Amino acid sequence: TLEERFAQVKESLPTSPATLTTSKAHAEEKEAPKKPAPKPKVEEDSMTRDLLKSKQVELNRREQELSRLQATIDGKLAKLQALEKRLKSMLNKAKETQDKKMKHLVDVYSNMKGKQAAQVLESLDEKISVKILAGMRGRKAGEILTYVRPDKAARLSEALTNMQLPFE
Repeated sequence: TLEERFAQVKESLPTSPATLTTSKAHAEEKEAPKKPAPKPKVEEDSMTRDLLKSKQVELNRREQELSRLQATIDGKLAKLQALEKRLKSMLNKAKETQDKKMKHLVDVYSNMKGKQAAQVLESLDEKISVKILAGMRGRKAGEILTYVRPDKAARLSEALTNMQLPFE
Protein backbone atom coordinates (compact mmCIF):
# COMPACT_ATOMS: atom_id res chain seq x y z
CA THR A 1 0.00 0.00 0.00
CA LEU A 2 0.87 3.58 -0.29
CA GLU A 3 1.22 4.13 3.42
CA GLU A 4 3.60 1.19 3.81
CA ARG A 5 5.69 2.49 1.02
CA PHE A 6 5.78 5.94 2.57
CA ALA A 7 6.91 4.45 5.89
CA GLN A 8 9.72 2.58 4.16
CA VAL A 9 10.97 5.69 2.45
CA LYS A 10 10.73 7.64 5.68
CA GLU A 11 12.78 5.01 7.50
CA SER A 12 15.48 5.08 4.85
CA LEU A 13 15.85 8.84 5.13
CA PRO A 14 18.42 10.12 7.61
CA THR A 15 16.98 11.61 10.75
CA SER A 16 19.67 14.08 11.83
CA PRO A 17 19.83 17.54 10.19
CA ALA A 18 23.59 17.24 9.53
CA THR A 19 23.04 14.04 7.64
CA LEU A 20 20.28 15.73 5.70
CA THR A 21 22.55 18.53 4.56
CA THR A 22 25.28 16.05 3.64
CA SER A 23 22.81 13.95 1.71
CA LYS A 24 21.44 17.07 0.06
CA ALA A 25 24.94 18.17 -0.99
CA HIS A 26 25.62 14.69 -2.23
CA ALA A 27 22.45 14.71 -4.28
CA GLU A 28 23.26 18.15 -5.70
CA GLU A 29 26.71 16.92 -6.54
CA LYS A 30 25.23 14.04 -8.50
CA GLU A 31 22.79 16.26 -10.32
CA ALA A 32 25.20 19.11 -11.11
CA PRO A 33 27.07 18.71 -14.31
CA LYS A 34 30.55 17.54 -13.55
CA LYS A 35 33.44 19.76 -14.52
CA PRO A 36 35.90 17.92 -16.63
CA ALA A 37 38.71 16.72 -14.38
CA PRO A 38 42.06 18.19 -15.22
CA LYS A 39 43.74 16.00 -17.82
CA PRO A 40 46.49 13.92 -16.33
CA LYS A 41 49.83 14.47 -17.88
CA VAL A 42 49.16 11.57 -20.23
CA GLU A 43 50.75 13.29 -23.20
CA GLU A 44 53.86 14.25 -21.24
CA ASP A 45 54.09 10.76 -19.77
CA SER A 46 53.67 9.26 -23.21
CA MET A 47 56.41 11.47 -24.65
CA THR A 48 58.69 10.70 -21.73
CA ARG A 49 57.98 6.99 -22.09
CA ASP A 50 58.67 7.11 -25.83
CA LEU A 51 61.87 9.04 -25.25
CA LEU A 52 63.01 6.54 -22.62
CA LYS A 53 62.18 3.64 -24.93
CA SER A 54 64.15 5.14 -27.79
CA LYS A 55 67.09 5.82 -25.50
CA GLN A 56 66.93 2.25 -24.20
CA VAL A 57 66.90 0.94 -27.77
CA GLU A 58 69.90 3.12 -28.61
CA LEU A 59 71.74 1.97 -25.48
CA ASN A 60 71.03 -1.66 -26.33
CA ARG A 61 72.33 -1.12 -29.86
CA ARG A 62 75.49 0.54 -28.56
CA GLU A 63 75.98 -2.21 -26.01
CA GLN A 64 75.75 -4.84 -28.74
CA GLU A 65 78.20 -2.88 -30.89
CA LEU A 66 80.60 -2.60 -27.96
CA SER A 67 80.30 -6.33 -27.36
CA ARG A 68 81.13 -7.01 -31.00
CA LEU A 69 84.09 -4.63 -30.86
CA GLN A 70 85.29 -6.23 -27.61
CA ALA A 71 85.13 -9.67 -29.23
CA THR A 72 87.06 -8.38 -32.25
CA ILE A 73 89.69 -6.77 -30.04
CA ASP A 74 89.98 -9.91 -27.91
CA GLY A 75 90.48 -12.00 -31.07
CA LYS A 76 93.13 -9.65 -32.41
CA LEU A 77 94.86 -9.52 -29.03
CA ALA A 78 94.99 -13.32 -28.89
CA LYS A 79 96.48 -13.40 -32.40
CA LEU A 80 99.06 -10.76 -31.46
CA GLN A 81 100.02 -12.65 -28.32
CA ALA A 82 100.43 -15.86 -30.30
CA LEU A 83 102.51 -13.98 -32.89
CA GLU A 84 104.63 -12.39 -30.17
CA LYS A 85 105.26 -15.81 -28.62
CA ARG A 86 106.21 -17.21 -32.01
CA LEU A 87 108.56 -14.29 -32.71
CA LYS A 88 110.24 -14.65 -29.32
CA SER A 89 110.74 -18.34 -30.04
CA MET A 90 112.21 -17.54 -33.46
CA LEU A 91 114.51 -14.89 -31.96
CA ASN A 92 115.71 -17.32 -29.31
CA LYS A 93 116.42 -19.94 -31.98
CA ALA A 94 118.25 -17.37 -34.10
CA LYS A 95 120.33 -16.29 -31.11
CA GLU A 96 121.15 -19.92 -30.31
CA THR A 97 122.18 -20.48 -33.93
CA GLN A 98 124.28 -17.32 -33.93
CA ASP A 99 125.94 -18.37 -30.68
CA LYS A 100 126.72 -21.80 -32.14
CA LYS A 101 128.22 -20.21 -35.25
CA MET A 102 130.27 -17.83 -33.13
CA LYS A 103 131.57 -20.70 -31.00
CA HIS A 104 132.48 -22.51 -34.20
CA LEU A 105 134.35 -19.43 -35.47
CA VAL A 106 136.18 -19.14 -32.15
CA ASP A 107 137.16 -22.79 -32.49
CA VAL A 108 138.36 -22.27 -36.07
CA TYR A 109 140.46 -19.20 -35.20
CA SER A 110 141.80 -20.87 -32.07
CA ASN A 111 143.09 -23.74 -34.18
CA MET A 112 144.74 -21.45 -36.74
CA LYS A 113 148.32 -20.29 -36.50
CA GLY A 114 148.59 -16.92 -34.79
CA LYS A 115 149.89 -15.03 -37.83
CA GLN A 116 147.12 -16.36 -40.14
CA ALA A 117 144.39 -15.66 -37.57
CA ALA A 118 145.72 -12.11 -37.10
CA GLN A 119 145.61 -11.39 -40.84
CA VAL A 120 141.99 -12.55 -41.08
CA LEU A 121 140.89 -10.76 -37.89
CA GLU A 122 142.38 -7.50 -39.22
CA SER A 123 140.11 -7.70 -42.25
CA LEU A 124 136.94 -8.61 -40.30
CA ASP A 125 134.50 -6.15 -38.77
CA GLU A 126 135.84 -5.07 -35.38
CA LYS A 127 132.73 -6.23 -33.51
CA ILE A 128 133.09 -9.74 -34.89
CA SER A 129 136.83 -9.77 -34.22
CA VAL A 130 136.19 -8.72 -30.63
CA LYS A 131 133.61 -11.47 -30.13
CA ILE A 132 135.99 -14.05 -31.53
CA LEU A 133 138.87 -12.87 -29.33
CA ALA A 134 136.53 -12.75 -26.29
CA GLY A 135 135.61 -16.41 -26.83
CA MET A 136 139.25 -17.57 -26.94
CA ARG A 137 141.50 -18.43 -24.10
CA GLY A 138 143.68 -15.54 -23.02
CA ARG A 139 146.97 -17.09 -24.13
CA LYS A 140 145.71 -17.78 -27.71
CA ALA A 141 144.06 -14.33 -28.04
CA GLY A 142 147.32 -12.70 -26.88
CA GLU A 143 149.35 -14.69 -29.40
CA ILE A 144 147.06 -13.57 -32.25
CA LEU A 145 147.09 -9.93 -31.12
CA THR A 146 150.92 -9.88 -31.33
CA TYR A 147 150.59 -10.30 -35.11
CA VAL A 148 147.88 -7.64 -35.52
CA ARG A 149 148.91 -4.08 -36.44
CA PRO A 150 149.46 -2.08 -33.24
CA ASP A 151 146.70 0.50 -33.92
CA LYS A 152 144.16 -2.25 -34.72
CA ALA A 153 145.33 -4.33 -31.71
CA ALA A 154 144.80 -1.30 -29.47
CA ARG A 155 141.24 -0.76 -30.75
CA LEU A 156 140.43 -4.48 -30.37
CA SER A 157 141.87 -4.54 -26.83
CA GLU A 158 139.87 -1.45 -25.89
CA ALA A 159 136.70 -2.98 -27.34
CA LEU A 160 137.40 -6.18 -25.39
CA THR A 161 137.56 -4.23 -22.12
CA ASN A 162 134.36 -2.31 -22.96
CA MET A 163 132.45 -5.41 -23.94
CA GLN A 164 129.34 -5.60 -21.77
CA LEU A 165 128.30 -9.18 -22.45
CA PRO A 166 131.32 -11.37 -22.83
CA PHE A 167 130.97 -14.31 -25.18
CA GLU A 168 130.34 -17.53 -23.29
